[in-house]
Amino acid sequence: MASFMKNGIKSFLKLLSNTRILPSWLILLFDIIIISSVGLLNHLLYENLGVDYSNSAPLLIRLLLPFGIYLLFFYIFRTYKGIIRYSSSKDIVKVFKAVFFSTLTLVCINEISENYYDYPIFIYSTLINGTLFGFFALIVFRIFVKAFFQYLHKDENPKTEKETIAIIGVNSENISLVEHLSAPMGIYDLVCFFGSKSTLNGKKVAGISVVADSKGIIVHLRAKKIRNIILQKNYLNEVDEKELLDYCIKNSIKIFKTELLQKSNNNSNKGTLKEYKLEELLFRKTIAIDNPNILKQFTNKVILVTGGAGSIGSELAKQIADFQPKQLIVLDQAETPLHDIELFFRKNLPNCNCTFELVDVTKNKELAPIFELYKPEIIFHAAAYKHVPILEKNYKQAIKVNVFGTQNCIQLAIKHNAQKFIFVSTDKAVNPTNIMGASKRIAEMIAQNIYYKQNKSEKTENSNRLEIMTTRFGNVLGSNGSVVHLFKEQIEEGGPITVTHPEVTRFFMTIPEACKLVIEAAAMGYGGHIYIFDMGKSIKIVDLAEKMILLAGKVPGKDIEIKFSGLRPGEKLYEEVLTECSETLPTHHPKIVIAKEKSVSKFTLEEIVENLEGFNGLSRKETVVIIKKLVPEYQPDNEE
Repeated sequence: MASFMKNGIKSFLKLLSNTRILPSWLILLFDIIIISSVGLLNHLLYENLGVDYSNSAPLLIRLLLPFGIYLLFFYIFRTYKGIIRYSSSKDIVKVFKAVFFSTLTLVCINEISENYYDYPIFIYSTLINGTLFGFFALIVFRIFVKAFFQYLHKDENPKTEKETIAIIGVNSENISLVEHLSAPMGIYDLVCFFGSKSTLNGKKVAGISVVADSKGIIVHLRAKKIRNIILQKNYLNEVDEKELLDYCIKNSIKIFKTELLQKSNNNSNKGTLKEYKLEELLFRKTIAIDNPNILKQFTNKVILVTGGAGSIGSELAKQIADFQPKQLIVLDQAETPLHDIELFFRKNLPNCNCTFELVDVTKNKELAPIFELYKPEIIFHAAAYKHVPILEKNYKQAIKVNVFGTQNCIQLAIKHNAQKFIFVSTDKAVNPTNIMGASKRIAEMIAQNIYYKQNKSEKTENSNRLEIMTTRFGNVLGSNGSVVHLFKEQIEEGGPITVTHPEVTRFFMTIPEACKLVIEAAAMGYGGHIYIFDMGKSIKIVDLAEKMILLAGKVPGKDIEIKFSGLRPGEKLYEEVLTECSETLPTHHPKIVIAKEKSVSKFTLEEIVENLEGFNGLSRKETVVIIKKLVPEYQPDNEE
């Protein structure tokens, strides 16, 4: 018998040594065995002390009833679902809740049984002591398993040198990472916290030293040879954060967020730290929108998004869905992208009342029935052609879609008594050097002309007036054709990275923040205004390329070459968001201003349309002449 038990224990220990994670059913089994054993031992202890159980229920009932109740609450609170070797305070809280509510339920059952049936089940002193012993035993079990696994696997990969890491900022969120990073089987050596309060300098938090002297973080990173940092965005001021990020990028120091990915199933925590995306490191702070008026403006409204399958339109649709519109119509002429966005909504936003329409905004006969059927109250017009080099060749499509497509949508919005029309424009409409930018500027002029024309019309004085507003911003990261995507592909292929010109600069904004500002402008906006977004500082494209190469762990000019290909037709060295004759007015949002154009347009709507009438039969040269007449600031590189 002794030999059998000895062999059984050896087999069990061997099984554990080959097991990375205890299965959930085994954890639950051990928990139930622990609770049952504690209950039995508790009975025997009190029986030996002379406690009289004659007035309480039989032992079998006193054991089986807690067994069932504990099993129920272990299931409710999923105490068995955690990975014990990675147990944390959250797991202890789960166990405490399960034990507490189990005891509370048993007390309630005992009170009902005693008061209504005159049949007490438990003696309260034994029940409470059993609870305390049970909770203690469950915690000890988890501590033992965690220590046992660490002992079993302490010699695995002994030659692997841990990577140095530091945490920027001393707060509860960062402190909670210490246990994870300090795990014996982990790949990181947590060197220190970097704090901002000098009173913490030299102190220890959770056993880790705090550095908070005047030398600065970069000096200590260099001195301590730290290769990884955890940074909470906006913890440092803008200047210090930019300096730190630049240093880390140039010196191949990895930068992680203060959050963890789901724990891996292997014996290390490698890969469980969440890295920042490129745009989060290189560009602006995230724009926060906190305007209760937005909810009021869009909730329970019928909203149409044209170009809703594109990069901007699809993000607009996703964000608008959060405001619980009465109905959301996503309209686009591109079949596959429209199908993709529909699948996204069906999977991730099933409660949103969405309709997806495959329609070309340039075809009025197709577009009119959409307005007739749904009667949209708010229209976000993002449908447009935007690629500069392509539209330099296909100039007729630029006018057809960007100019007349916009006109069609506005006129139908007025006809069907819509409340707001938000036109998504571009910074390329300012002093345009290409047909795409010029076409968007003409569309802006049409939007303002229609708005002011309806204001003067007696017909609209006592009826609903369509508020037509324009939003204007620069390049968005992650959009179709984004330079970031191109650079990523070129880096993956080993280079070279192609940049048009060493001095070319661009404004950049992420898609989500651009769409947040469009929605904010729509909520606050009034007709006839052009709303311009604070794009921050323009960025040299060559600097962007170099940083992307460094982030990929390569050396610019050595591992990945940068080649200059020359400006493409219609491209500028830099973009603008205002004309020289424009002034700005502030709004309640610091990132949005109103462009105060001194002159909307010297041409009426009819004159603009008349000039462009029959553009399909015109040559490129003739088209350029007409565009220059309508947009005097248009300065094309090539008029042929």
